[in-house]
Amino acid sequence: MAFLRARIWCRLQRKRVRFLLVVTLLVLFGLCFRLNAKVTLQTTNTVTRSYSAGSKLETETSNNEHQRTVERRRDLEEGSPANLLKNIQVLLYNRVPKSGGESMIYLIHKISKQNGFNSTSSMLFNKRKLNAKNQKAFIEEMLKIKPPFVYDRHIYFTDFTKFDYPNPLYINIIREPVEKMISRFFFWRMPNIHVYEELKVAGKVKMDKQTWLKKDFKECVLKSDPECTFISGQPYDLTIPYFCGHEDECMILNSEWALEKAKENVEKYYSVVGVLEQMDITIKVMEAYLPQFFRGLFKVHKKTGIVNKTSKKDKVPRRIKEMLKRNLKTEYEFYNFIIDRLHKQYRTLKLKKHQ
Repeated sequence: MAFLRARIWCRLQRKRVRFLLVVTLLVLFGLCFRLNAKVTLQTTNTVTRSYSAGSKLETETSNNEHQRTVERRRDLEEGSPANLLKNIQVLLYNRVPKSGGESMIYLIHKISKQNGFNSTSSMLFNKRKLNAKNQKAFIEEMLKIKPPFVYDRHIYFTDFTKFDYPNPLYINIIREPVEKMISRFFFWRMPNIHVYEELKVAGKVKMDKQTWLKKDFKECVLKSDPECTFISGQPYDLTIPYFCGHEDECMILNSEWALEKAKENVEKYYSVVGVLEQMDITIKVMEAYLPQFFRGLFKVHKKTGIVNKTSKKDKVPRRIKEMLKRNLKTEYEFYNFIIDRLHKQYRTLKLKKHQ
């Protein structure tokens, strides 16, 4: 009987243990579930906050980048030669020969004191195409001048940034290509102009000086004299190199690359490129676009007029001019490009005046 009671008690104890074990497991399971839910909620909140903060940061970054882009674009536009510039300190006039340069320099010198800037002219006339060493020397010599200043020299376009200097603002004046050549022909034969000696030393002249001086321009063209003949693919000191640069290709007649490079440089670096045949418009645009240098220039221009040293040159028949013109395709393309640009600038000024 005692044995039976012992067995029953053992069974009851085992049932109680199993019950307590099940209860314990259920309690533990409940605790784990609640802990897991809490951790998940916290993680979710953290991720949500992180995502929200990240989105905000991303939005702010995007807005800041957009603002910087707008500011850069505005700075570029305000610094473009196509707009009226305010704080220019250095103006480089790399003048094209026989294109009204001496008259323009006379006007600039005359107005420099009135407008408070230095006007300096180089005494080098025949060193126009330079190697890299001489380009750097030219830049360093020019920048010794106390700003603000206008510096002029017969020299091809020079990119200052290649030598770690900021580019100045450029100006220039060009001339109808054939008229420029005719002017040069007669200018070379004026008293006290010693071009013959330079050409002789360079091996470009075979005849004696008196024969060379008496050369007739019409006969020079008709007889295909090298001085009056222009052949595509050959190098010449014409107008385009003064805007293209010092590369050999810039001097090649009718080079499309040289033409496009010259146009590109004009748009990037030249505030105004005038035209000798349209000096009134040229002066008005220069005065409006660069008032700190050229304020009052038009008035001085009308008082003094343009001095032309070769005004007594012989009249050249139209058919001779047409013969020359046929071989100067890119020179005329560039000339017309400059006229169009100058007229656009002038129209813009007239519109601003009426607004």
